[in-house]
Amino acid sequence: MLIRLHKFVGVLFAVMLFLLIAACSASNSATMATFQSASATKVVDEKTAGTFDCRNANEYRFVVVENPNRKKDSDPVTPKDLNIVVGDEVTSKIELPKEGEVKNFSLNSIGKNKAGFEIKVDWGGGLNYYYIQFNFRCKENKFYLYRVKKISFLTRKPDRGFWDTKKIKVTKPNLPIEKFVMTDYL
Repeated sequence: MLIRLHKFVGVLFAVMLFLLIAACSASNSATMATFQSASATKVVDEKTAGTFDCRNANEYRFVVVENPNRKKDSDPVTPKDLNIVVGDEVTSKIELPKEGEVKNFSLNSIGKNKAGFEIKVDWGGGLNYYYIQFNFRCKENKFYLYRVKKISFLTRKPDRGFWDTKKIKVTKPNLPIEKFVMTDYL
């Protein structure tokens, strides 16, 4: 009887945590990034992209856009990109995972900080759930990925409840934003 109660409490906790994360990600995504059509901005070359001061957070903004150039006939929805925009020009672009690439992917938030900015995402479902934080810093008027923190919640022993194992992995890649591929770190 006690074991059944333990399973019930574990499942209840997992469902409540999932609902809380879903509610928070919906409100954060709406406030941290704007959505617009892909035709409203143009991508600039590297020479022009280096002319803005990335240390000044007021000089750039984040825009999530649909990218029809990445859509294949088999894709159910148009893939999205996260653009870093100065004025009306895109200086950098990060491709977000397509719907079929990563299970239940969610862009939770994008926020500026003193060093540059951070992106928080999560994905997974069922027995495994992942939370990833990408930190970018401004260096020589370019953004570099300098830290990735991945927290994995895994179910190793379902009889003890969901997500009974937590692993934290921090990597420090020092990678220019132009070479960053998000799915490589998920």
